[in-house]
Amino acid sequence: MYRVLIVDDEPIIVEGLYDMLQQQEEVPCEVLKAGSAPEALEIARLVRIDVLLTDIEMPVMNGLALQQEMSRLWPKCKTIFLTGYSDFHYVQSSLRSGAFDYVLKREEDRKVVQVVAKAIDAIAADSSADRLLHEARNRMHVAMPALRRDYLLDLLMNGLIASPESRSARFAELGIALRGGGSVHLVIGRVDCWPAGIRAGDKPLYLYGVGNIAEEQFAGKLRVQFVTLPGDRFLLLMQTEDGVEIGEAYLLGTLESIQAACRTYLKVTCSFAAGCEPCDWNDAAAKYERLSFRMANGLGLGSESLLADSRHDAAAPAAYGGQLTERNMSLLSQALERKDRDAFEAKFAELAEAVCERGGDLRSGDALALFYALSAMFMLFLNRHGLFTDMMAKVKLNKLLSIEEHATLEEALLFFRGLAQALFASASEASGIETSDVVRRVNEYIQDHIGGDLSLTRLTEIVHLTPSYLSRLYKQQTRQSLTDFIMQARLDKAKELLAGSHKKIYQIGFELGFQSAPYFNRLFKKAVSMTPQEYRDLYGTAEG
Repeated sequence: MYRVLIVDDEPIIVEGLYDMLQQQEEVPCEVLKAGSAPEALEIARLVRIDVLLTDIEMPVMNGLALQQEMSRLWPKCKTIFLTGYSDFHYVQSSLRSGAFDYVLKREEDRKVVQVVAKAIDAIAADSSADRLLHEARNRMHVAMPALRRDYLLDLLMNGLIASPESRSARFAELGIALRGGGSVHLVIGRVDCWPAGIRAGDKPLYLYGVGNIAEEQFAGKLRVQFVTLPGDRFLLLMQTEDGVEIGEAYLLGTLESIQAACRTYLKVTCSFAAGCEPCDWNDAAAKYERLSFRMANGLGLGSESLLADSRHDAAAPAAYGGQLTERNMSLLSQALERKDRDAFEAKFAELAEAVCERGGDLRSGDALALFYALSAMFMLFLNRHGLFTDMMAKVKLNKLLSIEEHATLEEALLFFRGLAQALFASASEASGIETSDVVRRVNEYIQDHIGGDLSLTRLTEIVHLTPSYLSRLYKQQTRQSLTDFIMQARLDKAKELLAGSHKKIYQIGFELGFQSAPYFNRLFKKAVSMTPQEYRDLYGTAEG
């Protein structure tokens, strides 16, 4: 919702415009008011101002100076000057100062609403889809190396399956100099020793130096895509330029040359685990796991090692589709934190199916890994949110701590599903209670301060929510807007005072926040179909 601030040192002008903009329906906005420029700046330091509707001639600080200060606080704010002068040159000077538009104080309400609507449309245009997409493209260009890395690691560490066509299209978008079809060679590299005295911030620069050396050494034979990995490691993804296969001797011999060049020019020693035989892209995740196993075990622990891996090498264990990865467990945990039931169910089913397809034995390595990964995730969640006591009354938490409490894998998975459902149900119930409490507190404050400041800004201070969120939350819960509820509450109170008190009608209107008696009369008649005096004559015993 857009926020409009009215500023004028003449109260009658401020109150008239405030009441008019509050009641018009053409431009939904929150309206604030101030009697001077310093007061307006105090408000602007607390909340965002979208449209400034201000007099030009005011004591202490005039409207031109206020507009400059407001632009400093809120650069996107549009200023509309109110003026009692029709002199064209005077209006021109205000527009040159950066004003969006101007209106004469004698203009009809309709004209003021039109100018405010025009300013809000201009703000919306500033945030148009074209501008946002342009900014997104600029940011994407800066982020492109990270996007390339994330996508390639998704292919290799999480076993992302894609068609050659979709992979090629994504490669083109990200500037990856490889083909999405055909086969690919994988080589995992590791920096064994950095130059003496190197700063941590310089390591990425040295890693890319290694990548440049690799590209130069393989130039003319292989296309090379260099990818950094955690733990001083890196990856080379390579394809032949003409599709002709290369031999193991050429690959290993070139990697030896890269080791020598890195040692000589960068003072860096490296080890490599190479996939000497190319693999299909959809098999690259399994190849990556075998190479990682090679790098982390046996000869891979030495310095400047050069290891080879073939499709017939069974030294590394086979993965069950690469499903139980840190990323997948992270996605599952994120869905639980977001209370996204559908996303959690989908990811949970994916992990469970991958394990069950490999035999479903509760004591198998895959099943044990999944059980204790889920156990750790749920324990962290329960502890973080203080839910252990609450959940103990709903599920048997001893089944969370020990695999011995489950007879089969299916039983264990059923338990975890049930625990997740209990947590989702508990979160939904708590959210409903919290929402109802917010509405109750807002309604109570409105009733207790019926003639005071009931602006959206003031109400948000009571419940510590943003104005737009409070508006949506209130309407979602009550099927009524906050503005409508406040107006109805004031009208109900007005009826009570008209029928049961001796107060003057203008006093009643003033007490209930209506600064203009004609406005109070007009609004009451529109809502009740009779004037306040007619209502008092019909239902009251007091004289107005």
